[in-house]
Amino acid sequence: MRFIRLTIIFSILITVLASYGHGDGSVVDGNHTIVRLGLEQDMPLAFINKNGNPSGIMAAAIFFAILLTFITTTLVLRVTVRRRTVELEQEIEVHKQTAKSLEKSEKELRNILVVNEDLKKSLSGILDTLPSIIARIDRDGRVDLVNRRFEQFSGVSAAAARGMLLESLIPHFTPQLQQVSEVIDRRTPVSCERIQQRSGKELSFFSLQIYPLNEEESGMAVIRIDDITEHVRIEEMIYRTEKMTMIGGLAAGMAHEINNPLGAIMQHSQNIERRVSPSISANVKAAEEVGVSLNLVRAYMEKREIFQFISHIRTAGERASTIISNMLHYSRRSESRTETARLSDVLNRVLELAATDYDMKKSYDFRRIELVRDFAADMPPVNMTVLEMEQVFLIILKNSAQAMTGAGHGRTPCITLRTRTDNGMAAIDIEDNGPGMDEATRLRIFEPFFSTREVGEGSGLGLSVAYAIVTKGHHGTIEAWSQQGDGCRFTIRIPMYGRA
Repeated sequence: MRFIRLTIIFSILITVLASYGHGDGSVVDGNHTIVRLGLEQDMPLAFINKNGNPSGIMAAAIFFAILLTFITTTLVLRVTVRRRTVELEQEIEVHKQTAKSLEKSEKELRNILVVNEDLKKSLSGILDTLPSIIARIDRDGRVDLVNRRFEQFSGVSAAAARGMLLESLIPHFTPQLQQVSEVIDRRTPVSCERIQQRSGKELSFFSLQIYPLNEEESGMAVIRIDDITEHVRIEEMIYRTEKMTMIGGLAAGMAHEINNPLGAIMQHSQNIERRVSPSISANVKAAEEVGVSLNLVRAYMEKREIFQFISHIRTAGERASTIISNMLHYSRRSESRTETARLSDVLNRVLELAATDYDMKKSYDFRRIELVRDFAADMPPVNMTVLEMEQVFLIILKNSAQAMTGAGHGRTPCITLRTRTDNGMAAIDIEDNGPGMDEATRLRIFEPFFSTREVGEGSGLGLSVAYAIVTKGHHGTIEAWSQQGDGCRFTIRIPMYGRA
């Protein structure tokens, strides 16, 4: 630009000089006059027309100035264009690099969004597969996020639950949910165990935990609820098992202690009968020495029914001994072993145990139930774990007695026990004439913790334990057949010659 300005100034100067000058005023023709351009005599001449305007050299000077300006401007423009072109190319390159960077950043952002979406789906999938009830809520207790288990428990979809008060969705846990604000403020988790919830006759147990989110100023908390009903029942079962084991040990110790005086009672009652027997010469001799007739003594004892008393003592002692023997046999769980035994002997012993069971006598006197024994005479001995099979039979007998108590069907309670062979298997039928059960109950009776009794009257584990003993312990089968109002029959089949 500076060069252009200099060129323009130079052109103007030439033009001025061309228009300023002096001459002798010589007339060349009628239209022009010769004048000198400048102060010196040897300066170039210019022609001036009759109107006083310069022509000739002046026009050439003007043309030269214009041409020089054009050339100069062209050169300058060319340089400027070249420089600007280089600058534009550099800017284009920068823009290309920027576009590439933006494209790369966009691609990375898109990948991050895809990864985030995958992580979100994975997290949602993990939450949905958890057995726990999960919900995220704010300080006011309004739902922000729930999992599928929550939907199943509350009956409300995740979309519908969003923004609702959690207490309105699961009102059973309202007292525990009052602690949410405190948990968020103190940032300390809270746990509540064994929360009871009753649905009809069924009693369920839940645990609830409230966890504050770790994000700063999030003001959110996570609620986790677990159904621990089975866990609580297993704990109770373990407690009962340990209690029964302890009672069994005490009973075994007491039985051993009772056996000693009981043996003395039975032995001395037998000795009393022997000491008045006339067939023993020592008795006759001792009576003569004291001047007493042994026959008269016996006649007196018979008259006063003393021999009957002694016989009752012996009978009661023998019965007590049998009960103690059965109790000792049943309490030795640690000594369970496979052995060969006759099913008739095992069932008879179980019936004796059932008749002396305190719980059964308290709720339903087993001795008032008619018992029908239909044992196959040609039934060979069966290889089995006697103590375990006794437990199975006793569980079924207790269930039959309980079902017939208070049934009000107008029939004398009766239980039939039958043994037979069935395709190389030993089959045992235990049948009662109680009220029976419907099909829905029959299909569930072997499930753990399933019970038709009132809450607190049974653990619901008896028949499930019997099922495990027969199927897993002896590789057999156990089935139940029943119709409403027409009794029930349990059929047990175990391998005749041991576990298959």
